[in-house]
Amino acid sequence: MSSYGGFGVPGMGGISSTYENEVLWGGDESKGLALFKSAVYSSTIRDAGNTPTTVIRPGLIVGNITATGKLAEWNADLADGTQDIAGILVNEIRATDWDGVAVDRVYRTLVRGPIKAKSLLIEGAAFVGHLHEYQARRQLQGADFLFDDDPFGYKGGSGGRFRSVAVNTTVSANDNGTTFLATAATVFTLPTIMPGLEFDFINTAATNMSVASSEGDNVIVGNDASADSVAFATGGQLIGARLRVKSLYVGTALKWVLETPLPAFGTGTTGALAYALAT
Repeated sequence: MSSYGGFGVPGMGGISSTYENEVLWGGDESKGLALFKSAVYSSTIRDAGNTPTTVIRPGLIVGNITATGKLAEWNADLADGTQDIAGILVNEIRATDWDGVAVDRVYRTLVRGPIKAKSLLIEGAAFVGHLHEYQARRQLQGADFLFDDDPFGYKGGSGGRFRSVAVNTTVSANDNGTTFLATAATVFTLPTIMPGLEFDFINTAATNMSVASSEGDNVIVGNDASADSVAFATGGQLIGARLRVKSLYVGTALKWVLETPLPAFGTGTTGALAYALAT
């Protein structure tokens, strides 16, 4: 469908076609769950994966520029407001007028509803497999978006998944939010680090348990900002050992940050369990 009105605002057009069915899923019934709001798209918005980049494809995840209140492409690495998701564009728009002059656009933005993961874009790149996919899933699920490939929200870290393990295990990013119960001597190897991942590890047996980074030198724990792994291997201090692991940016570096629910780390604390670091 061609249009020039731009959501009822004459002269603020630039909508070239309608693709909302490619973003929403679930048939006609799902449209009753979709919620939109009118918004101003900044003339600076770009779709880095398109040619030209000023033609913004449907499915682009957008954030709100704090200084202007306008929308631009979501960028988890910035601190101008666009690091927080504000919605999803469901129609193709153009960031320039017919003379090639950059202009703001007024159009609706999807702020809640059922969405197709493979139709989404992060800075113009495919959503699935993107470095910031899981961080985006967390934010979108928090706003009541529903993914077709993960309707229960597990990939975004929703709790409730438990997995008993008795052998060395390589954790997958798709295990996001899972609590792993070690029932025998176990080495857990974390997945390739990506922002938005979180796992819980609990030792339920009187055997060794360790959690290791797959890259090394990126674990923050025990007065060490670049550890490789953490191991519980002291007799009499094994059952109940627990690690909660999150991937977070520390400055510009992506790190595994280890939280320590009780019993706490360190041998100097009453009830604590001894641990060892590999660096």
